[in-house]
Amino acid sequence: MAFATFIRANPALAPLFLFAGGGCAAAVAYPLYLLRTHPEINIDRRNNPFPWQRVQQHENIKFINMVPEFYEGRKDMKRPSY
Repeated sequence: MAFATFIRANPALAPLFLFAGGGCAAAVAYPLYLLRTHPEINIDRRNNPFPWQRVQQHENIKFINMVPEFYEGRKDMKRPSY
């Protein structure tokens, strides 16, 4: 309640708190996104010691992909066995 009163008394500071709060939320959300979606980040070695082997040939795991045709062309490729 005191914070709302402070913002009403100083309305010019509202964007500062809004963007600082958004930045803090993004600073927490992006690493959590990386931990959940990227197979090269390994946290649980007991259940899945090689998570990068789950990535398919045609699956893009990059955040920004400049050449999406590369992954589309790999869709019918056979998975290599070593």
